[in-house]
Amino acid sequence: MIIRLSLLLAVAIAPASGARATEVATRPSALATAAAPKPLTGIPLRGPTGLRLLVSNDPPVLLNVDTGRVRPVSGLGILGRPVLSVQPVGKDAVVWLDRGLRTQAVSTAELYVVRQGTTVARRIGSGWNVAPSTDGRAIWVTRFKAKRRCTLAEVGLNGRLRRRPQPLPCSTRLVTAGATALLVDSRSIRDPRTRRVLLRGKTSVWAIAGELALTSASSHGPLAVRNLRTGERWPLAWPSEITGTDQAVVQPKTGLIAVDFADPAYQGSGTQVTDVWLLDPARRRFQHLPDMPADVSLKATFMSWTSDGRLVILAESGGREVVGVWRPGDARIAVRRVRLPQPNSGSDAFVVARD
Repeated sequence: MIIRLSLLLAVAIAPASGARATEVATRPSALATAAAPKPLTGIPLRGPTGLRLLVSNDPPVLLNVDTGRVRPVSGLGILGRPVLSVQPVGKDAVVWLDRGLRTQAVSTAELYVVRQGTTVARRIGSGWNVAPSTDGRAIWVTRFKAKRRCTLAEVGLNGRLRRRPQPLPCSTRLVTAGATALLVDSRSIRDPRTRRVLLRGKTSVWAIAGELALTSASSHGPLAVRNLRTGERWPLAWPSEITGTDQAVVQPKTGLIAVDFADPAYQGSGTQVTDVWLLDPARRRFQHLPDMPADVSLKATFMSWTSDGRLVILAESGGREVVGVWRPGDARIAVRRVRLPQPNSGSDAFVVARD
């Protein structure tokens, strides 16, 4: 499944022999006593951005950040209140749509592609879990054939099979870490194309940038960078006063990782907080984004990179919907208010459809 409801589901696997039994302390001993975070305001986002965001909804909508225009996606035949999410695959987007239908007592969802620059969805198949292929022209799909019989296939965005369905234990999950597809079972994390084991041991994978992976023992740490080729591991100091991780997204060209730390009840209050940091995995250094942490609605907050290296944050903050844009090196996050239909899809994901 490609839905991130509020907190990103971490990938837990069993410990390997010889794994380190102790970890350095990475979480802060106590929360800071600074004033409560404020809504995301930053500085005004001025001038043209070229941004078009395909936002999860029933149906999905294409938001023109510059004009504020919102156009619904056609071709889905929305009936009732299905669960729906969007996911980037190369320059295009895949829509995952669950109408709650069951075939032979197993779950299935409809899969559609929305090509860049269009607002028309075209069905390319069905399945359950979905993750992008490396070249951005296909998706990996798991399907339930029966309660205890599952398969894994690679399907092109044209709807044609690239790799025929192969048996897969139903306990094995297909997940996306950053923009990388992974097969996860109780003992290992593998590449779905080669079935090569990438990691063993009790860990969670948040993002993969080239040969480097950002991992943690759970959604509350400790954090580390792992080299997938050599097995080397470097512990990271926990950078945020927020003690839970939410989302991690990889900048395609540089491999920089934006990591969102989140708290649904900041210091025991009703305030929900996001705190975004930028990790250079090669140098193993964190940089705190300006205007962070921020008071947001976590179920309506998501982030993604553009092809030219800007981090885009779509959030509900201070009772309004805003788009924040930040490029590494900027002193502030540039923010613009937008208006979107009431969210009703069960997902906060969006795809940068054009920039």
